[in-house]
Amino acid sequence: MVELLAVIAILGVLIGLMLPGLQYVREDARRTGCSNNFTQLGLALHNYHAAYNKFPYSRTVNDANWRGYSAIVGMLPYMEQQEIWEMVSSRHTSDSGTHYEKYGGFPWTADYTPNRIQIPALRCPSDATETAAIGRLNYGFCYGDAARYITYYWFHPDQNHPEEEHTWLGDPSVDRGMFTWNRRKQFRDCLDGTSQTMLMGEMATFQGDRSVIGTTAIFGTRDFQTDLQQCKDTVQPNRPQFYKEDQTLAGMGRFSGQTNRGRWWMDPVSCNAAVNTILAPNQPSCTFSSEPGLDWYGGVYTVSSRHQGGAHILMTDGAIKFVTNTIDTATDKMDSNTTVTQYGPGEGHSAGAESPFGVWGALGTAASQEARANSAAF
Repeated sequence: MVELLAVIAILGVLIGLMLPGLQYVREDARRTGCSNNFTQLGLALHNYHAAYNKFPYSRTVNDANWRGYSAIVGMLPYMEQQEIWEMVSSRHTSDSGTHYEKYGGFPWTADYTPNRIQIPALRCPSDATETAAIGRLNYGFCYGDAARYITYYWFHPDQNHPEEEHTWLGDPSVDRGMFTWNRRKQFRDCLDGTSQTMLMGEMATFQGDRSVIGTTAIFGTRDFQTDLQQCKDTVQPNRPQFYKEDQTLAGMGRFSGQTNRGRWWMDPVSCNAAVNTILAPNQPSCTFSSEPGLDWYGGVYTVSSRHQGGAHILMTDGAIKFVTNTIDTATDKMDSNTTVTQYGPGEGHSAGAESPFGVWGALGTAASQEARANSAAF
């Protein structure tokens, strides 16, 4: 009996020692799967560019759908998702009997069948499985280090407000990354070099808690876009993985219907489908919205993941890199608490201004020619 108990005790110790190793192996496999998904997206973007000599629009709108579609929709035929593409680009009747014109289903409408389809290549295996019937997205399009007006609401003509004249088509000062409002870019626009410029970044999705990773802080004013310290101050000092208890968050309370990180793979609004290189990976994300749905004005949308120590990014040349949480985000003699974009059209920096956010900011910009991006360590 004593010998049996000793054997059982030894087996218990061995199992206890093995479990962390098994968890590590499983996470390593999930991380590899996440990287492979990014490779598929990179190939899809490159094949799209080969077909049209441009990357897709970050947001495509029409008369039937003023909110528009994200770039993922245009990539569907190049991701072996022809069936979903046909559903979106043709007239469609949902399970409830609602008839939708082609390109007519709003990207947040759960009744619209494509919105309920979860495309495996758009989900990182390390992100927790969602039970809601909504197609999620773990990979956002990079807008460089711009925060303001990166997927702005108005387009021309505005069918929903014909009495108003909204002819503004974007602020050139936010044209910082490989994706920007109302313009399709080409490889030739990547003056910093395709191996030194980020095309997409990983983002964890909302899991219903107050975790910094996966959700977004909401501000009632846009001051945080020009004073980054406000965004940084949203976290608890003694629990930096969580937002403060009094901080308003997307997905909670009266903002429960608010678009959040990767909530809908078809939704082009920046809080849902964009990343920028302002704060280091797994830092807070912040958006503006005085009411649910008014999330067009841009914000700080940080690369994030549920991997240990960092997140994946896709470079313009198709390479996949893993960026650590400690990557340099401050440029010497520059104020890293002030974003490159200011209030209103034309009040920000020029498109080619140097990024104030160190190596990380330089990786996001497409045409600022910061030499420090070449020294980035991955």
